[in-house]
Amino acid sequence: FSQPEKTSVLVRGLQQSRAVSNCSLVDDYRHQQLEQMKKRLGEYGEPLMVGEYKQLRMMFDSGCPAMFWLFAHTDGLYDLQDVIQRKLRGKQSGDGAEVVGIGVGSMVLARYSVDKAVYRAKVEEVIEGELFSVRYIDYGNRDDTLTKDDIYPWDEMLEIIPPQAVPCCFYKASEAISKKTSLNLKEMEAFTLLMKQSSPMQMDVHKRNNLALDVFDPSVHQLGPDLVVSLRGKDGRDVLHKLSKLPAFATCFSQKTQQLEKVEPIAVVPTVKAMKQLEALQPHVPMRAVPHPLHLDDADLAHDIGDDPPSPVHPMFTSRAVEKVMSWL
Repeated sequence: FSQPEKTSVLVRGLQQSRAVSNCSLVDDYRHQQLEQMKKRLGEYGEPLMVGEYKQLRMMFDSGCPAMFWLFAHTDGLYDLQDVIQRKLRGKQSGDGAEVVGIGVGSMVLARYSVDKAVYRAKVEEVIEGELFSVRYIDYGNRDDTLTKDDIYPWDEMLEIIPPQAVPCCFYKASEAISKKTSLNLKEMEAFTLLMKQSSPMQMDVHKRNNLALDVFDPSVHQLGPDLVVSLRGKDGRDVLHKLSKLPAFATCFSQKTQQLEKVEPIAVVPTVKAMKQLEALQPHVPMRAVPHPLHLDDADLAHDIGDDPPSPVHPMFTSRAVEKVMSWL
């Protein structure tokens, strides 16, 4: 190489080295920033596990009694969204068309069609490779009308923060509630209003059905609730108990009572052998003779003279019979 060419190669090498170094510095800074954010989230900076969450933080987003989505309403959640928005600042449209292998289960950053902001999401459905349905993992809501321009590549560093939304079901709910996956309009309005008015809520986690952080695994699909929970609204009352008082759900809770009413008599009805044993324990009571019909004293009884219809009773006999009955009473 000539001297100018050598200089040019050295300059390009230095520029590339600086670029790599700058990227490394940026990544280190972002990693530290997310780790600090995780600490600020406190107990919500870790996957939600069995235990009691006493702070009024859990907000209802959507769902039905069989499976509903709650998210932790914290300042850290706003900090996380601020990091994501700054990361994609200046990008008016996504580059989903360039993302290789995007499909059901893929983690992405997706624009929300309502506020046009970008959030962490998981693809739940792809329609003809053009339209995407995603679940926003920090709120629990879903968008079914996204195009490739609304999809951005996933950033694995964001997995430092666990999903802030989680699908739940009620603890000790009747089968009519735990399997109620579809609601009519009246039931949906009543359930949504109750959950919204009760939020923010305290939460007791009684059971975790799936492994924590499975949501980041593309091969894992959401088939049911992750947590079995009891909820107390900001008024301190149990949310499932309040649900049982709603007229729209009266049949769901009365069904359990009706089933109990049908089952209990079967358990307490004694067998024939048991009845005989009980009767043997009772003292013997002599049968009493049938009382004499006083109202027929001194009355001439009619005699059956055949199969012909009986003739009407003479008024005199009727009057005397009434008098006897009155004196007997």
